[in-house]
Amino acid sequence: MVRPGRNLGSGYAAIQRVGALLFCVAVALVPKHSAAQPGEPLLTLQQSIGIALDRNLELKVAQEEVDVAWEQQREARTNFLPKFSLEYGYTRPSETTIMFSGVTFVNKDQHQWALNGHIDQPLFTGFANLSIYQLAKLDLDVAKIQLARTRLDIILQVKEAYYEILSAQKLLEVARQSVRQLQEGVRVAENFYRVGMRPKVNVLDAEVRLARAVQETIVAENDLGVAKAILNTILHRPITSPFSVEDILSTEPYEKTFESSREIALKSRPEVLEAEKRVMGAQKEITLAKSDYYPTIKWSLNYYRRGDDPTVDGSQFTDREFWEAGAMATWTFFEWGKTRYATNQKRGRLRQAEETLVQVKDAVNLEVKTAFLTVQAAEKAVNVAKKAIESAEENFRISGERYKEQVATATEVLDAQTRLTQARTDYTTALVAFNLARARLIRAMGLEREP
Repeated sequence: MVRPGRNLGSGYAAIQRVGALLFCVAVALVPKHSAAQPGEPLLTLQQSIGIALDRNLELKVAQEEVDVAWEQQREARTNFLPKFSLEYGYTRPSETTIMFSGVTFVNKDQHQWALNGHIDQPLFTGFANLSIYQLAKLDLDVAKIQLARTRLDIILQVKEAYYEILSAQKLLEVARQSVRQLQEGVRVAENFYRVGMRPKVNVLDAEVRLARAVQETIVAENDLGVAKAILNTILHRPITSPFSVEDILSTEPYEKTFESSREIALKSRPEVLEAEKRVMGAQKEITLAKSDYYPTIKWSLNYYRRGDDPTVDGSQFTDREFWEAGAMATWTFFEWGKTRYATNQKRGRLRQAEETLVQVKDAVNLEVKTAFLTVQAAEKAVNVAKKAIESAEENFRISGERYKEQVATATEVLDAQTRLTQARTDYTTALVAFNLARARLIRAMGLEREP
C-alpha cells in the first residue's frame, strides 16, 4: 500500500532540491556586466592625461611664466652689449658778440644746431652684469621646474579621477550582481513558502536584504556619475559627456626598494630642484651685492656735428664734425658700509635658502617613505582580499550544498551570499587603493610614469 503522506513528503523534498539547485546555480553563476553603456567612446588613461595637459589652465599659466622668464633672461643678456644714443637739438644764445678793446666781434652763430652720437661699451661692472644674467637664467630654470611640478600634479589628478571611476564602476557591478542574486533568492523563497516548505519569515528576510542591495546599487550608480563628472571637469569637457574607461587596475607588485625610490625622488622631485636653484640664486645675489666693491670700467665713443641750420653742416664759426674716444673707470670706494650691509643681508638669505633645502629634502624623504609603506600595505591588502573572496565563494558553495540537503536554512545561504558580496567589495576597494598608492608614490618620486 502506498502511503500518501510519504509520497507528499517525497514530492516536497524533490521540489526543495530542485529549488535549491536553481538558487545556487543562479547565485553562483550570475555573469558580470560592465558598467559602461553601449556606444560610449572609450577614454584611456593616457588619452585623459594628454587632454588634461593640453587644456589645463593652470598649466597654461605656468607655461606663460616660463615665457616671461625667458624674455627676462634675454633682457639681462643685453647688459653685455654696447649702448647707442643719439641727441639732436637747437640752441639760441642771447648774445653772439664780444667786446675787445672797444671793438665788437661776432664769435658764434645765432642759430646753433647740434647732433651728438654716443656709444658706451661696458668692460667690467664688478661682476654685476654677469650676476644679473645668471639670476635671470636661474629664474628661467625655476619657472621650468614649476611647470614640471604642475604637470606632475595634473597627471596625478587625472589618475586619481580615473581610478575612482574604475572603483565606482566595479562596486556598481558588485552591487548589481548582489541584486540579481537576491532577486533569485526572493523568488526561490516565495516558491518554497507557497508550497508550505518554508515560513514567511524567510521571504521577508530575503526581501529586506534585496531592498538594502537595491539602495546600495542606487548609491553606486550615483558615485559613478559623480566620478565621471569630476574627470570631465578636469579634462575641461562638457560635464555630461559620455565615455567608458579601460580597466587598467593592476596587481603587479612594486619591485623597487625604498632606497632606490628615495634616490630617484631626491634627483627628480621638482620641489628639491627648485630649492637647489634658490640656493644658487642666493649665492648669485651675494656676488651682485659685492659688485659695488669694484670699479666699473667702460669704453665710449662720441661723435659730434654742429651747424647753423638743421642740416648741421657746419658754419663760419664752427667745424662741421669731430669725434672722441676714451675709457673711463668709476669707483665708489666709500659709502658708509652700504655695500657691506647689503652683502650681509644676502648672506642671511643664503642661509635661509640652505635651511629650506634641508627641510624640503626631509619632507620628500618622509613623503616617499609614507607612499612606499602605503603601497606595501595596499599590496598585502589585495592579497588578503583575494584570499577572502576564495573563502567566501567556497563558504557560499558549501552553504548551498547544505541547503540542498535540507541541513541549512535560507538565511544561512543569504548570509553567505552577503559575505561574498562584501568580500568582492573589499577586494575592489583594496585593488583601487593599491593602484592609487602606486600612482602617488610615482608622484612622490617626481616622475610622470613608473620607471
